[in-house]
Amino acid sequence: MQKVPLNRLLIQPTVQLKWIEQHREIEFLISTRLQNEFSELWNTLGTARFADFVQSEHATEYQLHNRDHLFALLTGADYIRALHPSFAVKAHQPNLLWTI
Repeated sequence: MQKVPLNRLLIQPTVQLKWIEQHREIEFLISTRLQNEFSELWNTLGTARFADFVQSEHATEYQLHNRDHLFALLTGADYIRALHPSFAVKAHQPNLLWTI
């Protein structure tokens, strides 16, 4: 399992993809608050693409332009899900866990 601390969260989605393909899971060592925010928004997205959501009026209430960590998580998750339909997210395990 690849463990990712908060200070490494702002990496490119291609790096996250490489890690998850190599290890089959990534654990993000992030706060409960950030896990909750990500989970809420990820569940709101459903199967919609993140790029489409960002362009919607609904996205403005989240102020993602000021929330780099949340934006990085959503971008990475969306990128991986597009390539791996089995992608799954589990919060509070005790950290945020992504698996394929």
